[in-house]
Amino acid sequence: MIRALSKAAWKLENSIEFGRADYEFLTLDRVRLRCISECASVALTLQNDLNSSMRASALSRHARRARFEWLLLVLVLLVIGGDFGYTLYENHSRIDARERERLSHQCSIVSLNLSRQFSAINSALKGILSEIPDWRKQKGGQTSAAQHLKALNDAMPGVLTFLILDAGGTVQASDKSELLGKNFKQRDYFQAVLNKPNPGTLYVRPPFVSSLGSFTMSLARMVPGPHGEFDGLVIANLDAKEFKVLLDSVIYRPGIRAALIHGDGIPFLMSPNSKDVEGVDLTRPGSFFNRHMNSRGDANVFTGAFKSVDDERMVALQTIQDPALSMDKPMVIAVDRRLQDMYASWNRDVLRYAIAFIVLTLFFVTSLFLYQRRRRHLVLIKANHEAERQAALEATRQSEERFRSLTKLSSDWYWEQDDQFRFVRLPGDLDKKTRYANDHHIGKTRWEMGAINLTDEDWKVHRSVLQSHQEFHDFEMMRRGNDGQAHWTSVSGMPIFDHLGHFKGYRGVARDITEHKQAEEHIKHFAFYDSLTQLPNRRLLRDGLNLALASSKRSQLYGALLFLDLDNFKPLNDKYGHEFGDLLLIEVANRLKNCVREVDTVARFGGDEFVVVLGHLDVDKNESRVLTSRVAEKIRTSLCQPYLLPDKRQGSNAGVVEHHCTVSIGATLFFAQDESEDEILKRADMAMYEAKQAGRNAIRFRESKS
Repeated sequence: MIRALSKAAWKLENSIEFGRADYEFLTLDRVRLRCISECASVALTLQNDLNSSMRASALSRHARRARFEWLLLVLVLLVIGGDFGYTLYENHSRIDARERERLSHQCSIVSLNLSRQFSAINSALKGILSEIPDWRKQKGGQTSAAQHLKALNDAMPGVLTFLILDAGGTVQASDKSELLGKNFKQRDYFQAVLNKPNPGTLYVRPPFVSSLGSFTMSLARMVPGPHGEFDGLVIANLDAKEFKVLLDSVIYRPGIRAALIHGDGIPFLMSPNSKDVEGVDLTRPGSFFNRHMNSRGDANVFTGAFKSVDDERMVALQTIQDPALSMDKPMVIAVDRRLQDMYASWNRDVLRYAIAFIVLTLFFVTSLFLYQRRRRHLVLIKANHEAERQAALEATRQSEERFRSLTKLSSDWYWEQDDQFRFVRLPGDLDKKTRYANDHHIGKTRWEMGAINLTDEDWKVHRSVLQSHQEFHDFEMMRRGNDGQAHWTSVSGMPIFDHLGHFKGYRGVARDITEHKQAEEHIKHFAFYDSLTQLPNRRLLRDGLNLALASSKRSQLYGALLFLDLDNFKPLNDKYGHEFGDLLLIEVANRLKNCVREVDTVARFGGDEFVVVLGHLDVDKNESRVLTSRVAEKIRTSLCQPYLLPDKRQGSNAGVVEHHCTVSIGATLFFAQDESEDEILKRADMAMYEAKQAGRNAIRFRESKS
């Protein structure tokens, strides 16, 4: 299609070549045909470029979308994994809380039962104590005591044996006849009471092996003498077998253990039996028992490993020390469960969730990879088709763009002139671009319309360029538009020749450069004038002083320079702010301009300092000094008048702020002698400081050394 279009355009172009050759420089159809003839070759080039470009663009879009999809997949997997993790965390927490509650409850059951049994044994011991005086008085009282102890032993299955010891530690009565007459003075339970006798205390002694070969633990009370002194012991040795039944009752799962521990850290009983902890001192630092006792709490739950068996468990501990029993040592109930058994179902859930997550991840990753690979293939096919279509469209667009670029270049406009340099073609919207009427140009030359900034000599030079058929660039003209305002135009052009080389005129572009010229003027103004007072700044002051020196040499007349510094300026800034200081400086500038001639220079030197340059004074030095003094005094008097500054601050009702300000003036004369501006300024500045030192609001002169 593109090659056919090119061939047809070439034939049509040749058929017009001979009949319209004389008007080639004006015929827009000719331009269109040339653009169309180039369309085919452009399209072929563009198709190759677009193939590469569109493939790259399509692959780039595909890559961005693929990255987004992978990111989305990661987020989805994170959400799923987070949900799995949260569910497992919740299950773990629920199991942990449930087991803590169960173990603590089992401890409470054992504690309640043991408290009741200890209370019953304590009551039995108190009863025995009350009967001892009678038995000692009776004949055959030992037999009566033995019978009574036997009856109590039968009624209390938790007690292994009852004993009554005298002050020397000898057994006086017992439900076991084989113990009569034996001496247990060296036993711990006897020595403990002997060393700290207290009739109101129930002594709970650490476990030991009895003389009958049983592992037991004793509860004892002191037998008081007539005067309350130590007179023996009443002892109940506990039967471990009976208490084991109670511990067995709280074991609700395999792997659970229950133990009864003396307050000194020695285990008394464990169910099921464990040789690893039986008789071991549990008070070592870091043990569960030690942590429980140090916590000062009645009940605790801990998790960790038993150092003796390296087995991680959850342990619930509860202290038995009924205040009503006045026990010298507490008993501790411990119920624990192995963590491995406790979290067995949870560990299985972790494995199931992990397998499910891995399967889901593999499925999603594989599916997305296959989907993106197929989509990439389709994207490339679509990009190739789109590249072919865009190549044809782009070739057409470029041909049209070339034609439009001849008639309109962005904000510029296109123009054509005949061989007499008269305008024959301009854009239809020229008045919008230039503010000049379109009919004001057609049929006229450029110099016939005129320009404010060009002289006859300038036009002569421009005509010579056109007549020599040369290109010209950036020819600037200033004219007044329909709005009455001055506008600048920059024009560039090149000659037109037909195929035989005959000159047919000019064509070119022009642009409105008014804003550019205005910007140049603004920049120039800011470079040489003070932005606040609109007075010349230091740079322009030096130029004015140079001109005054040159004029003094030519005219042989004296000139003068006044250096002014405001005396009461800083208090105004400090009290009211810089806005009022700026208003004062503007008013000072206006008063200074009213005190001098138009030929004199008034400049702001900086801050609250001003400089006045007076020229063309007089040939006589004394007369020039008098004239300078008059001007300086006029300035001093004017600047001493009150300043009424408008107060526009919010919330202010004053309307105006009145301020009084004086000025110190340093003056110096200059003549045709060779002298630099810096020397003159320095001399005037020194004179100004002399005026300051003289009390301010004064005028001082300083002469040159020459």
